[in-house]
Amino acid sequence: MSWAKLWRIPRWLYLILVISLFVGLFGLLIHFIEPNTFPTIGDGAWWVLITISTVGFGDYAPSSTGGRWLTVVIILLGAGLISSYFFTIASSAFTKQQAILEGRSVYHGRNHLIIIGWNSRTSWLLEHHKEEHIVLIDESLTQHPMMEYSICQFIKGKSYYFDTLKKASVPTAKAVIITANQHVDEETADAQSILTLLMIRRLHPTIPCIVELLTHEQVDSAKKAGASTIIESNATVGRAITESLDQLT
Repeated sequence: MSWAKLWRIPRWLYLILVISLFVGLFGLLIHFIEPNTFPTIGDGAWWVLITISTVGFGDYAPSSTGGRWLTVVIILLGAGLISSYFFTIASSAFTKQQAILEGRSVYHGRNHLIIIGWNSRTSWLLEHHKEEHIVLIDESLTQHPMMEYSICQFIKGKSYYFDTLKKASVPTAKAVIITANQHVDEETADAQSILTLLMIRRLHPTIPCIVELLTHEQVDSAKKAGASTIIESNATVGRAITESLDQLT
């Protein structure tokens, strides 16, 4: 194994290897220093591990001066190694949790639903599809909006970037819902939705895609881009209002 590959080993695994070598080496030394107290190398290694990780069980205790000095060295060095190991584990868990909260993690699941854009419609979908594994993509949020739903993962980024879509595992998803961007004008929102659709089609040509459009002029473009279903939200609301007015007259 080259040094370059060795440095790529995760820090927690590297510490386990170092601790294992430490336990084995000092277990061997204490066995040679006090063979009567530690009849085998295994007994010595067991004692070293217990000594650096706890206060010891008291089943073994060096009686010679050399054995006691070695014990001092073991405690001083071993305590540092064990502390580093547990600190690394805790730090790794915290870093992973922060990445999930801030949308920097990568989704590795399959057969999930991808929803693009955070808005009231997305919130409603999450509330009514709690059994679904959902990946939410949004560039405006600073952190996960619904951490209480463990099966919903947030990915921060522009939905029309390949890197963002790959983080959401588009090739293994079962469907995509593209909602209109509420932070730009209607024409720009529709253009972004169609561009996102085109990028998705390059990653997964057959995945079902539901696209929300705000302007009727972009319907043909969305169809040509490969939309499975097109929802004209403004037109839908307009028709609902018209029907309600007709019922009043």
